[in-house]
Amino acid sequence: MISRLVCPISGQPAEVVFRRPYTHPDLRRFLDEAGLGAKAGEVVYEIRHCKSSGLFFQNWVMEDAELAGMYSSPRGLAQFDQEISEQRLHWLGHMAEEILVLRQSLKAARPVVLDFGCNWGKWSSMALAFGCDVHAVEVNREAAAFCASRGIKIIAREELGEPRFDFIQVDQVLEHLTDPLGAARLLSRSLKPGGLMKWGTPNAPKLPVLLTKLGNANDGPVPDARTLDPLLPLMHVNLFSKASLTHLAKAVGLEPFRPSLGVLIGSGQMWNMPRQLNRNVVAPFKRWRLTGTELWFRRPLN
Repeated sequence: MISRLVCPISGQPAEVVFRRPYTHPDLRRFLDEAGLGAKAGEVVYEIRHCKSSGLFFQNWVMEDAELAGMYSSPRGLAQFDQEISEQRLHWLGHMAEEILVLRQSLKAARPVVLDFGCNWGKWSSMALAFGCDVHAVEVNREAAAFCASRGIKIIAREELGEPRFDFIQVDQVLEHLTDPLGAARLLSRSLKPGGLMKWGTPNAPKLPVLLTKLGNANDGPVPDARTLDPLLPLMHVNLFSKASLTHLAKAVGLEPFRPSLGVLIGSGQMWNMPRQLNRNVVAPFKRWRLTGTELWFRRPLN
């Protein structure tokens, strides 16, 4: 495991706001599930806050080999089929809405897009159906093979770095990365000038307040797993805010991009569902105002 004592996006010192040993009965299982139980006496669950970037992050994180082992655990085709059957229609509607927005925001007749961390390919498959030339990176070998069988072009992370993509999707990925700055810099270089990138991460502004209040007592309480999920031990190792995402984007040469409000509203799906009224009417204004932790950025033309 690796200890991150400074902010992984600013490189600045970071204050400890919450600390509990992994020998704590509410934390030990996370190490055991990752196959790292033998290290329980050596590492702690420690949350640090960087005032420069606004990022909250876990100190102790897994090394690349440990991460690869966890994220490449066998799943099998049956599990992928089950996940597909469990998708709710409004979830799929959200994917269609997002891809309609990107298609209307780009001039390319057939946008070349990258899904960075595609899992079983929900977003990638939808982009393929909407006429995009779809590439994807996925560390889970079985998931990557499943996506390839559906026509998605799986590439290795080592193939990135040249400006070839019109759009890059990075959804629910940055919070997992030991080195989010390195990944963001690589992805920024992979965008064509004028290309767009979307970052989506968990938005939990109340969690840092709670953890700071609980403090650093070794035998103190630990929030339940559902409350702790945005900073789930070993998994969600970075908690971004709008400020920290914007800080990261600026560090890698990206500028905020505001999709057209008309496009955002016009791309709404399933207006016949009452629950979609907020998504189709209120949410577009929030996205247009660039609020929250679902943000779009652009690589400048120059």
